[in-house]
Amino acid sequence: MKVTLSKEEHQKLLEQAKELETIRDQLLRTAADYDNARKRLAKEREEFVRFTQEKLLRDLLPILDNFERALAHAEEIDPPVASGIRLIWKQLADLLTIHGLKRLSSEGSSFDPHLHEAVDQTEEEGPEGVIVKEIVPGYLLHDRVLRPAKVRIRVRPNEKGKEKAEEKEEEIT
Repeated sequence: MKVTLSKEEHQKLLEQAKELETIRDQLLRTAADYDNARKRLAKEREEFVRFTQEKLLRDLLPILDNFERALAHAEEIDPPVASGIRLIWKQLADLLTIHGLKRLSSEGSSFDPHLHEAVDQTEEEGPEGVIVKEIVPGYLLHDRVLRPAKVRIRVRPNEKGKEKAEEKEEEIT
């Protein structure tokens, strides 16, 4: 069976084929956009759920700090009370850990402005920029800084200050 088409009919079929190809491309792009939007939304939802507790956990950090202070003083005054405080503190710390909170370990490490806040410095011999004391602990929430650690860092002794100290020692003796 042989079909003959006029030039106009052939041209019309070619135009319809082009139109069909354009619609097919649009459909594929729309499907890809939909898939990307679905993935992005799932990721945003996951992040939202993961960090919704951020404010609550940030508000609980001073309570955790106060438990640690109370524990340090109670050890000196009343060991049985200290034992009870330690149990409550451990329950709170374990609960916060389950929800993604992790305490930063700072003392002895190098200062990192993304993880630490230098609130004091001390002049002493040794490598410069090393944390010599953690004043307030820092915390991460799912590998994101929730609160930077407040630390004291080591700086090189000032030569002029060293000379003045030596002069004062000579004046005293």
